[in-house]
Amino acid sequence: MVRLRWVAIALGVSITACGEASTVAPLPVSPEGTWRAAESGVSESTLRLSDDGSFTRVVADLSGRACESSAGSWRTEGDVLRMQVNAVNGAPASSVENYSFTLAAGRLQLEGTGFSGDFAAVSSMVSCVDYGFGNWVGLLRAEVDGVQIDFDLVTIGVDVDGASLLIEGQYSDSAGERFVKLQIDGSPGPLEPGSFTVQNVPGASDTFYGLYHPDPTSVTFSGFDTTRLSPPGAFTLTSIAPERVVGSFQFRANPRVEGEIGPSGATFADITSGRVDLTYR
Repeated sequence: MVRLRWVAIALGVSITACGEASTVAPLPVSPEGTWRAAESGVSESTLRLSDDGSFTRVVADLSGRACESSAGSWRTEGDVLRMQVNAVNGAPASSVENYSFTLAAGRLQLEGTGFSGDFAAVSSMVSCVDYGFGNWVGLLRAEVDGVQIDFDLVTIGVDVDGASLLIEGQYSDSAGERFVKLQIDGSPGPLEPGSFTVQNVPGASDTFYGLYHPDPTSVTFSGFDTTRLSPPGAFTLTSIAPERVVGSFQFRANPRVEGEIGPSGATFADITSGRVDLTYR
């Protein structure tokens, strides 16, 4: 007598105890990617679910000219997307959000509280800075030749993916205006916390450029910077995000043009104890 041995291979079908076949529902495809839901002139919500398990989210109220950003971690459990929120507008936070999700034809459908909607796949992430509804607030401070100056922020440009940061500040009092410019380059990127130093060598990486001008209205003096005579200087980046910059800096700046003399006969500027703590709100 020959005994037949049957082997069941799982191909989306399972064998029940009674020998009946039942279909096994396939698990959803991962929602990893960048997604946007928009209502023209009213609101835009953009969500990036990164492959390292982190997420960033920007919700813009176009009619009310307001924007909120959040960040944290994400994971899926079956057809449920679980998001742990660790920061809101650059400040620490702690909450958990759960959404049921479906994926079809390049669209992500989320159902839950507060962030539901039909999202289309997009190629790039945005930040609240891109909408221009707020302002950079916080601290830009340094001691210049031993005198502390709190600069008013004029311009800040953050490109995390492009690995660049530009900060410009000015200060005005009865003695006139002062101007400072700080620039770091972490190419090829992305920009991450670390140390960036003055390196006037072609091809150098993780570089820092500093400029200080004690009289930006002057037509006879070009200011002090770090491009000549290889002066020391460094910018330590502690925290970086499209809407949040924290760090410290110091540098010695020499005349930008050889032979020029600064106000009061100064031949260099010594910038120490520099601090940056800025948030876009």
